[in-house]
Amino acid sequence: MLLAIDTSTRKIGIALYDGVQVVHEAVWQSRNHHTMELAPAIHDALSRAGLVVGDLQAVCVALGPGSYTGLRIGMAVAKGLALARHLALVGIPSLDFLAAAQPLQDIPMAAVLEAGRTRLAVGWYQVIDDVWQEKKSPEVLTPEELSKRIRKPTLICGELSAPVRDVLARKRKNALLVSPAQGLRRPAFLAELGWQRWQDNQFDDPASLSPVYLGTGQPIPA
Repeated sequence: MLLAIDTSTRKIGIALYDGVQVVHEAVWQSRNHHTMELAPAIHDALSRAGLVVGDLQAVCVALGPGSYTGLRIGMAVAKGLALARHLALVGIPSLDFLAAAQPLQDIPMAAVLEAGRTRLAVGWYQVIDDVWQEKKSPEVLTPEELSKRIRKPTLICGELSAPVRDVLARKRKNALLVSPAQGLRRPAFLAELGWQRWQDNQFDDPASLSPVYLGTGQPIPA
């Protein structure tokens, strides 16, 4: 059984996955109460699934980009479980599993999450060998800057507030916005990617695994 943890932004997500089915999945909006909410949510997920911590074999954690505080909390919980329970640990970039949830299309895609101060963390993807693959490292952009970058039909998915959607909708011929449900960052996809890496024996070292930050290497403010 693998536990997936995503605390990249104010949206927190956890999932339990056994390689055959998603045993449990939960996503909720936190008011920056990650510390108080995450551990009880994991305990509740295990209880609802009829499991205990001892049933876990691996833990997968979202690496970011995202909130410095949120990522730090998720990383601490994942590392703590891995070390205390001798679990395999796998880290997956947050935009990668957001992209993995999108239907394959023969156009580029921008995967987006909140970066604070009305900015966006943006990753650029294209379909290669039947999967969405990152074209270049993520960057921080304002909605206006993102809009200017879109010069041809481009799928846009992720955390898109009403003001961001309004800005991007002005390029309705090229900015193809997915629905809010389709753009939700689902921990089940994080779990699937983590499971694949675990099965391929691609583990991470708890001592060296760290969150992904952007630009100058500085974290995004919470």
